[in-house]
Amino acid sequence: MDISVLEKCPLFKGIPSYSITPMMGCLRAHEKYYGKNEFIYRSGDKISEISIVLSGNVQVIKEDMWGNTTILANLKEGMLFGEAFVLGGVDKIPLSVLSSEKSRVLFLDKKRTVTPCASSCQFHHDVSDNMLKILADKNIFLTERMEHLSRRTLKEKVLSFLSSEAQRTGSRTFEIGLNRQEMADYLAADRSALSAILSKLKDEGLIDYSKNRFTLK
Repeated sequence: MDISVLEKCPLFKGIPSYSITPMMGCLRAHEKYYGKNEFIYRSGDKISEISIVLSGNVQVIKEDMWGNTTILANLKEGMLFGEAFVLGGVDKIPLSVLSSEKSRVLFLDKKRTVTPCASSCQFHHDVSDNMLKILADKNIFLTERMEHLSRRTLKEKVLSFLSSEAQRTGSRTFEIGLNRQEMADYLAADRSALSAILSKLKDEGLIDYSKNRFTLK
């Protein structure tokens, strides 16, 4: 197991690397490998474990009745998925999770991540505290996204998103952690439509940008 990946995972924040390996038994961890375009979960599948991407790339997607697919999240190594559903008591996952390239995924027992074990592992409390913070951060993330998506036009959604990023960094010049496709998915927009709006905002003198670096005028 690549401990360097788990060191980057927010679930193990503050836990020294030498303690992570022995904790795997306590958390009942086990790995699975997935091929490109192989489903980890399909909508309606039973979900009972918290997952961490160890390598590759995993997408959380929503499919409608006509077969149209929307990418809700693009997960890279060290990132978690499924924790909100598992800890929220949702028996069947309402979304699909796809390995978009060859991936390796670590699965953890849900109870062991939030409840200290009988042997009272030294850093088990830290894992539980980290999980609570992860859930809180994701709730804030979703609340902010809903605020952007509630705007009527794509132009207003983009300006709302960029304004919040400027406020978060405390600067009118900042970098976002999303590429154009990820930004389009986050704002529930078509990538070409997003690019057109960004170009228009730049022409209007409201923003300037180069790749992921933006400046609000």
